[in-house]
Amino acid sequence: MYYWRKDYFETLKAAANEADAMPAWTEYASFCRDHELGMRKQALKSLDRFIADMERRPFSERCQFVSWLCVRTDRHWGNSILMPHRLRIRIVEPTLAEWTIVEPTNSEPHRWTGGYDHLLQATELDRNDQIARRKLVICVLSRVSNNAHELPIGYLGAPHEDLAALDEAEEILAKLRNGEDRDALVADIMEVRSAIHGYLEARRQE
Repeated sequence: MYYWRKDYFETLKAAANEADAMPAWTEYASFCRDHELGMRKQALKSLDRFIADMERRPFSERCQFVSWLCVRTDRHWGNSILMPHRLRIRIVEPTLAEWTIVEPTNSEPHRWTGGYDHLLQATELDRNDQIARRKLVICVLSRVSNNAHELPIGYLGAPHEDLAALDEAEEILAKLRNGEDRDALVADIMEVRSAIHGYLEARRQE
């Protein structure tokens, strides 16, 4: 029935079932369910009604939804399906920004906001925030990998600074409890570091 888009539909169905448990999230559940059935126009109308209602709700209720949604989309296929642009800019991002002010010592809003500065702050606020720790390593690795992606032709950043950043990422990674994630990221770091060292060695020999 779902053929090659099976994950797409199952993601929507699972989210709809979870959202149904919360009366205030009925329109969001309808959005997911209608989207799953291919009724995109009707789904977006449900989403717009949900956004309009959620914008008027107290911070605590918006925070509860945003927390659930961010957990639901973390590391899951199709997170852009569950968090369309209009939902992200009107509900998710404003709520996360407010959350960092209302609860300045809470790592969670920084974790979901993302970006190096917020993720670093999340790990400093809660050294046991494993999600923020993983995301921070990925953030650093992504930046360095982008700088190195044209190797061996050239390098887009400062190699020695990026090597230092990889060292920092390894220190953060050392306290990641998920062994599978840790091993995979260690391998990625080693691969990028090896490529950078190879580039620097080639330059020294020129």
